[in-house]
Amino acid sequence: MSVENVKAQAARFLEAEAAEVLCIRGNWGTGKTYNWHEVLKDAVASKKVSRGKYAYVSLFGVNSLNDLKQEIIHQSIEIEQVGRAFDFENVESYVKNAFPGLLKLGGLAGKFLGENYTSAGVAVMYMLVRNRIICIDDLERKGDGLRSADVLGLVSQLREDRNCKVVMLLNDESLDDRNQFENYLEKVVDVNLRFSPTAEDSAEIALKALDGTDELKELVRERTTKLGIDNVRVIRKLYYFVEQIEPLLKQYEYGVFQSVANTIVLMGWCHLQPEFAPSKDFLVRRKGVFSDYVDDQNGKLNSQEQGWIKLIAEYGYSHTDEFDLEILKGIEDGYFTKEAIDKNAVELNQRIEMDMAALQLRNTWGEFHNVFDEDIDGHVKRFESCILANAKFYSLSDLIAVVNMFRAVDRKDRGDKLLDAYLEARADVENAYDFSDFELFGTRLDSDIEEKLLALQEQHKPSPSIDELFLLLADNGHDRSITERLAGLAVEEYIRVLKYHKGQDFRVMRRALTQYNNLANPDAFNVEIMRKTDNALQQIAQENALNKYRVSHWGIAERLAQIQPPVPQEVTDD
Repeated sequence: MSVENVKAQAARFLEAEAAEVLCIRGNWGTGKTYNWHEVLKDAVASKKVSRGKYAYVSLFGVNSLNDLKQEIIHQSIEIEQVGRAFDFENVESYVKNAFPGLLKLGGLAGKFLGENYTSAGVAVMYMLVRNRIICIDDLERKGDGLRSADVLGLVSQLREDRNCKVVMLLNDESLDDRNQFENYLEKVVDVNLRFSPTAEDSAEIALKALDGTDELKELVRERTTKLGIDNVRVIRKLYYFVEQIEPLLKQYEYGVFQSVANTIVLMGWCHLQPEFAPSKDFLVRRKGVFSDYVDDQNGKLNSQEQGWIKLIAEYGYSHTDEFDLEILKGIEDGYFTKEAIDKNAVELNQRIEMDMAALQLRNTWGEFHNVFDEDIDGHVKRFESCILANAKFYSLSDLIAVVNMFRAVDRKDRGDKLLDAYLEARADVENAYDFSDFELFGTRLDSDIEEKLLALQEQHKPSPSIDELFLLLADNGHDRSITERLAGLAVEEYIRVLKYHKGQDFRVMRRALTQYNNLANPDAFNVEIMRKTDNALQQIAQENALNKYRVSHWGIAERLAQIQPPVPQEVTDD
């Protein structure tokens, strides 16, 4: 039954004169107690309540009927006090008015009953419990010494003999003696309601009374509703998690916070309500949509997991990454640390900035194409602003498409300036000047731009490390930029490299350093490389007999004996 229907029935129950029993059943945390109290407060305010006294009793941990009776006595207040702050003077006045001569009766009971004085006092006071509205909550959480049948028996007595109106709030599915409860239920309860709020209803209840901005509440409400979460307590805890992490993400794009909130609500639900949500283990090992498809095709997913995949896909959660795992840890620990958040948020922030930049460029192109006008400079200015603000996120292909358009509309100078500004902004980006895939995607590249890019490629060509030089030599034995640098190295570098590398790299280096053995006319740099290699090998050979044997098979010393190389001016012997 919807929330509004249940509230209407509860309001009728409070106003009606007849003694009756109302039972409202529903899952834990769905707002049964909250809605009952709201209806009661409204009824009291509008004076639509048929009894003058009220008692609210939770059975959590209550172990006997005597304890239950005592709670009814202790919790009874004048109906006008419902919803008001606790005031001891009101309680004191109520006790004095409700139980005249009670102290005298208690004294007599103590004189004649001794240690049974407390039970006798409760019995005496319970005799005065009449004409009240009594709410008995949490039947499923009662103590082991109290049976549901006993509670229902007392409820029946309160209605039949004491003219009381009793409302029972419970989660019947969690009762340990549910069968017994069901057997007595129809004999005692007059109106039996199932409280089944929608996820929207539960979010409204959970978030309405909380501090915080409407924007933050709406962000959580949207996500809990998508997942169908109807537990008010869980929704509030999820909100607190989102509220807690928000200040840690202020320095990043708002999209980072939105993404994190998305993860918190899903992961938090899995942690707080494992009986309803997908398992945490399932989320942790989830790699993405394609992986889900493969697992499904291979029969690795059961029907429950297939349902989880559908739910998660509709929610908008693609896969679990390192940042998601860090958020889950924070949920499990109960707090988040800025160090852990910052470690992962930077990369996510960059992805979001990239997406925003791509969207801005698409929108700028849309404004250009979706109109017939003559505002050339207006469009050019918008493209310039877009590119200059987000140059680090745009590919060379993105930029050239804009430059080509500038040239087509007779704005070549502005296009050239934009190209220069873009290239300067991306000077530190790897492969910033690479246009090798332009033909593949049909991007036109004018010859002057191509020459500029080639010059920049040459200018910014990375200088290989010493170890990389030895590896590159194998396939570039006559590349002056490589042989000249190797010829100028000290013998100690040759020794270090030869002793450090092994396996495939060692084989490549040996092939590189022995390639001149069969060369008829090696140049000065080739010979110097051979000479320093031989020097290094002779020192290595002196270390042990095994290395001496290995060195004897390189053949470099024998080849050097056959030639008298001129020493190049650029090369100085060590």
